[in-house]
Amino acid sequence: MITVKELSEKLLKEKRVALFCHARPDGDAIGSACALKLALNGKGIDTVVFCSDAVPQKFLFLNETHNILKDYSGDFSDFSALVAIDNAELTRLGDFTEAFSRHKNTYSIDHHISNTRYAKVNFVADRSSNAENVFAILTEIDAEITVEIANLLAMGIMTDTGGFRHKNVNSATFYDAAKLVEFGADMNTIYYNTFTRQSKERALLFGKTMSKIRYFKGGKIAIASIRMRDFSETKALQEETEGFIDFVMGIDSVEIGACIMETDSNKFKISLRSKGADVNAVAAIFGGGGHKLASGCKITGEYEEAVDKLVFAMSKYISD
Repeated sequence: MITVKELSEKLLKEKRVALFCHARPDGDAIGSACALKLALNGKGIDTVVFCSDAVPQKFLFLNETHNILKDYSGDFSDFSALVAIDNAELTRLGDFTEAFSRHKNTYSIDHHISNTRYAKVNFVADRSSNAENVFAILTEIDAEITVEIANLLAMGIMTDTGGFRHKNVNSATFYDAAKLVEFGADMNTIYYNTFTRQSKERALLFGKTMSKIRYFKGGKIAIASIRMRDFSETKALQEETEGFIDFVMGIDSVEIGACIMETDSNKFKISLRSKGADVNAVAAIFGGGGHKLASGCKITGEYEEAVDKLVFAMSKYISD
């Protein structure tokens, strides 16, 4: 794999860079991309961030997140490089997948062990968040870490570690977080906006969802489901389901948890978490992936069929 030093040297030679978040962006993708954009701009490299989906409302408390673009009229040939951020596989770039695949100079900066190495240059380091990878790059290029950049990177770390609660947290995570606080990151404001603050509609959806958790294998497997009618009844947005899976994993008997969200008729987005089992392997069965303890995938078919498939797959990875 290319080193941070080698990657940084390459990036500094670029003239104009397009950065891409994955579809349905989370705080890590958004924070990493926006922070890298500001740092490269500071080095005189014209940089723009794109995402095929809108930025969730809860991340808009940081000003730079408002500058992410959903559309582009050109074919990106006017950019010297295209860089995918926090994106494990090419198709997760959504509307920008084809343009990325056609470009002659592409990068992937990621932290998912399931990354398929789809870019010409791939930097994949298994850190707790991709924001830590970007922080390492910014340190290598001697970028000025402004308060805005520090907040963006801290948001990435905060969201992908579940507020420093997930098992992917290690001493390096806290070291980077501490350095960002020294640069002015406001952890209290970041935590409030990303984890605590919520709409009345989300609160209603949360209660409805958690009251219907289904248990399997003696409570070792738990599945929370959000159907399309639940969104209609509560007026909550799909983006507001982020974090639901964390409640499921707080149940003491649960070894593997899943959150099934119906996105269209007979189409489901699955979030998987575990306390030790390899859910990346579970997700891979359905063409998905991510990390050992946190992964995702998609399943098509009838709802009960999707549940049966998930339970069968997860059952292979729980203790006897």
